[in-house]
Amino acid sequence: MPLIPPNPSIVEEPRSGNGPPSSIIIVGSGVFGLTTALSLSHRPAYASTTITVIDKSPFPAADGSSIDSSRIIRADYKDPVYARLAAEALEIWRLPGNHDDDGPPARGANGSGARIYAGVGAENRYSESGLVLVGDGDVEYVTESYKNMKAQADILGVGESVKYLDGKDDIKDAMKTGGVTGSRGYINPFSGWADAQAAMVWVREQCEKRENIKFLEGEVEMLWVKKNSETGDEGLKVGEKKVEGVVMKNGNMLSADITVLSAGAWSPGLLDLAGRAVATGQVMAYVEVSEEEEAQLKDIPVTLDLSNGMFIFPPKAGVMKIARHAFGYVNSVEGDGWEKAGEGVVVSRPVTGVSLPGVRIPKDDEDMLAKGLAEMVPSLKGREFKKTRLCWYTDTPTGDFMVSYHPTIDRLFLATGGSGHAFKFLPVLGEKIADGIEGKLETDLVKLWNIRDPVEGPVVTHDGSRNGAERAELSGVLRIDA
Repeated sequence: MPLIPPNPSIVEEPRSGNGPPSSIIIVGSGVFGLTTALSLSHRPAYASTTITVIDKSPFPAADGSSIDSSRIIRADYKDPVYARLAAEALEIWRLPGNHDDDGPPARGANGSGARIYAGVGAENRYSESGLVLVGDGDVEYVTESYKNMKAQADILGVGESVKYLDGKDDIKDAMKTGGVTGSRGYINPFSGWADAQAAMVWVREQCEKRENIKFLEGEVEMLWVKKNSETGDEGLKVGEKKVEGVVMKNGNMLSADITVLSAGAWSPGLLDLAGRAVATGQVMAYVEVSEEEEAQLKDIPVTLDLSNGMFIFPPKAGVMKIARHAFGYVNSVEGDGWEKAGEGVVVSRPVTGVSLPGVRIPKDDEDMLAKGLAEMVPSLKGREFKKTRLCWYTDTPTGDFMVSYHPTIDRLFLATGGSGHAFKFLPVLGEKIADGIEGKLETDLVKLWNIRDPVEGPVVTHDGSRNGAERAELSGVLRIDA
């Protein structure tokens, strides 16, 4: 049975079949993969389903975008659907860890997500420090987000807490660092940040308690795809292909009724997502602070300037992070797995400290982050970075996730395309993906997260949250520590 590379076309049709699958493979153990496994394992229909989560690295994967010291947790979106969903997630981030795995939903929140994920933000995994969202002048994303947050706060009777910041003096007072960035925006005290790695470790621990979730460490070489003409199967969507499972780097072939591709920035290396998604490297840096400095800065809000993409977090455990949400870098290489089938393609593949030890962000970016740090936290001006990192997003043209069955390849479900903003949805994301697998996802989310027609030319995320220089190739500016 020859293996063929995926070659999607444009037909939209849900999975059909009788009853739940007996086996599911989930490729990737980031926020998409782990929450999918955990949520499915709690559904009675999947009690006898074997759920196998495969990852190329030991957990927690050092190069996974979900594994980091901090991620912004906010309901601050210009899109009302994301704002609503993020507000639901925030309810659960705030819950104490007093849930019963198989009992009723935790008090103060509704739904099975609250029952399963209550406690993920406990023990300082989530900190509600507030968010200052600004830009230079009237930035549409900031303006529309302010309207959504103000409306949410008005419904709760705390609308006066979400304050418009008109000018640098207002912003400086709100930031509480002595620095300033942007010229207009607002402060929302009901957002904050999470210790991302600690939250993911918590989710992994919950998964390990579930008898029907298995973990396998190993690299997936390619999806195991069969042509319909070779299987003789009936009932395939368009009579072309189906995924039988995965082929491992060591040659082992693992089968499952459904394969979920949730490999983050490694997803485009396993499935032809040209025109739909691309892996982009984003820059971040970490600076050491003293106990006295940490005490002075521990209560500052997260600040995000959408005109230059810069954002900072309060320090924790002696380290403060500054990063940039921008168009990023691509690392274009040939897709070896596809060339074997005569379909040579070029994809952007992540370069990380795991695949290339000692890798550092480009010098211009390090200088830019140093300049931003000096402006936003003047007391740390000139402080040498302890380390830098390329964090790899899976960008889509609109910034919307891909949570859908593949339109032409049967038994393949995609849960990827986080576009740098998926982590905050952790307490509800797995539930929504599980709904998608069952064909029960809400209409507004189906519309946002379906697999759309590929765009012409490069995939660049234009959702209003990115700014700065055009995307560039990484190879010419990459640095390696001596």
